[in-house]
Amino acid sequence: MTGHHSHAGEGFDAPAPESAYAAALGPAAEDAAVTRLRTALRHDGEYPRASLEREFRLRRAALADRLALRSGDESDATEAARTAYELLAFDLADGRFVLGPAGPALSTWEASARPYVRQEYERWAELTDGGRDATLRGPAGS
Repeated sequence: MTGHHSHAGEGFDAPAPESAYAAALGPAAEDAAVTRLRTALRHDGEYPRASLEREFRLRRAALADRLALRSGDESDATEAARTAYELLAFDLADGRFVLGPAGPALSTWEASARPYVRQEYERWAELTDGGRDATLRGPAGS
């Protein structure tokens, strides 16, 4: 499969970063979107709170992953791992918003949850035009 690599194990072909983040907004625009989501979570809004929180966690983890990949800095990698595991824990507790083929309970993610973020972001970006359309198009957005 082009744009994927199999380091996630257990037969799952995890998206490569280039594929997962192909439709992503630039880092500054994505950071602004994450900030808006954080602010929206502090207030009641038109979106269901769990859906909004899931989008916040996903986009924050993906941004941290992208920054870590770009910088190669250990502290950035630590932050990327932390936010990835936070998304994974959220999805384990409330799996309604999982979009990718390999669920959050897969033991593969114990080694690293960053490929899980890439899987989820890639599918989310397909459904939202890389975050340009805040409303999911499809049954997962219901």
